Amino acid sequence: MTMQSLATQRDLIAQRIRRRRPSTVDLSSVLGVPDSRLVQEAVEAARCQPEAVLGHAYRTAVFARALALVDGVDLDHELLAVCGLLHDVGLLTAVAGEDFTLRSAAVAREVASRVGCGDASDHLEDAIVVHTTVGVDVERDGLLGCYTQFGAMVDLVGLRERQLPHDLVVSAVAAHPRMTLTTDIVRAIRAEARAVPKGRFDFLRRVGFGPAVRMAAVPSRP
Repeated sequence: MTMQSLATQRDLIAQRIRRRRPSTVDLSSVLGVPDSRLVQEAVEAARCQPEAVLGHAYRTAVFARALALVDGVDLDHELLAVCGLLHDVGLLTAVAGEDFTLRSAAVAREVASRVGCGDASDHLEDAIVVHTTVGVDVERDGLLGCYTQFGAMVDLVGLRERQLPHDLVVSAVAAHPRMTLTTDIVRAIRAEARAVPKGRFDFLRRVGFGPAVRMAAVPSRP
């Protein structure tokens, strides 16, 4: 995990000195979330989050879908949107000894059950629980969990941000402003690390995830 974190930091540094990679993929449809009953229920459930964190949820959904299209990955964009919207809902209150992703996953299961999509519950839960795993792997952890993490990492630390069109990133941030996201997320990392010693956020705190969030520039230069 430490080696993977160092590799991620190396990639972040290298990315900042590279030119933005142009995309030939049509991403005009990714700024909104799918208009389905399942996603709209997830939108309602996501509104319990502070405004800055809710904006992060929307941008995660947008960036996750955009990266999947850029990578040519075939996945369920409706379920990916739900994961993006709800992945951090459990961060509202830290609970001693309980990883916050379990609470986020429980909300996703409730949303899916409410609209009669219980068959999707396991996929949503697995993806949300795994999305904070360091070194997440498609073969082991599944596409939904991986791309939820990829979308969140674009927004939090700028990882892979330069693989997306500048106008897309600017539009996503304009639609859902960052506001106090950096402060809110760093505070949540600390609270989660205290609540779950030796948990995943405790590890991220120790390897410098907080400073990486503070240093992020999203959108980066054109």
